[in-house]
Amino acid sequence: MSRKDTLRAMLTRRTDELPGGNPSVATPPATPPQHVRAGAVGAMGRSLEHIASAAERAKALIASGASVIEITPDKLTSSFAQDRLDDEGIEQTTLYTAIKESGQKSPILVRPDPSKAEHFQIAYGHRRARILRLLDRPVRAVVQNLSDEELVVIQGQENSARKDLSYIERGLFALTLEERGFERAVIMSALSMEKTQLSRLLGLTKSISKDLIVAIGPAPKAGRPRWTAFVERLEALDDRSRLDGLLSSSEFKVADSDQRFLLAFGALAPRRPTKEKKVILKAEAGERIATIERTKKTLSVVVDTSASSAFGEFVAAQLPELYRQFQSKGVA
Repeated sequence: MSRKDTLRAMLTRRTDELPGGNPSVATPPATPPQHVRAGAVGAMGRSLEHIASAAERAKALIASGASVIEITPDKLTSSFAQDRLDDEGIEQTTLYTAIKESGQKSPILVRPDPSKAEHFQIAYGHRRARILRLLDRPVRAVVQNLSDEELVVIQGQENSARKDLSYIERGLFALTLEERGFERAVIMSALSMEKTQLSRLLGLTKSISKDLIVAIGPAPKAGRPRWTAFVERLEALDDRSRLDGLLSSSEFKVADSDQRFLLAFGALAPRRPTKEKKVILKAEAGERIATIERTKKTLSVVVDTSASSAFGEFVAAQLPELYRQFQSKGVA
């Protein structure tokens, strides 16, 4: 059987599974799939090849326009694995305008929500669903019965194909999956990356508190090298006061995500040591008497004994009396 015939047979089989075998019917599958516990890939004997085939099957259904139904936004729930940080950037504004003017061109992918009856959980298409909610319009979607593993692999691979997740968003997605008990092989498949890359990504993401990542946002222009430098500065930081002050400032809050990254990166820069201020005292004839050196915590009077050691001894002997005079003025 040719590849084309195989695809046609697969699509026909999936369409027949819907009520009445009619792809235009707007009634979703009535029975939610059994919820598959995260990390149960090995126990179920589910291979990554099978999971990947589910992703391809979903893409084929969407490409063919088969099995598309309309769902009201209030019946949609987000994926349990966050992959995007909220950011009202240019791309989001452009997508909003396009959908408002031309409608939803491509359906999203959902599954029956395993924990909420008569609701559907989004595998991908979160931004489109959010915009349609704002526009108070129904969401066109393809419904598939997906396990947890299939959902996250499809979600991750779709975003990887679009190349619209930033480096740190991919890190948060990977960390979320790890914390929910997914095996490394599943996470690698979801993000289309090999073991060493994933380990590096997870290690970097764990080095930054989630509240700081969320405050900065996706920072799409900041790739691995810049985030690595960010972590190096963060780990060397011994005083967060400057960073904390920045995060609460109006300058930081009104900046876009890439600007917020640069502001935070600058706040983590090591402080330059305070330059010592020196004043050279000279006699009327021009000879050098002493040097006054000021630092943040000290003030030193250094007498050049090569010019007059006697003067140095005189100054040292007068210090107790000078201090008594200072105290008598009530300044101390």
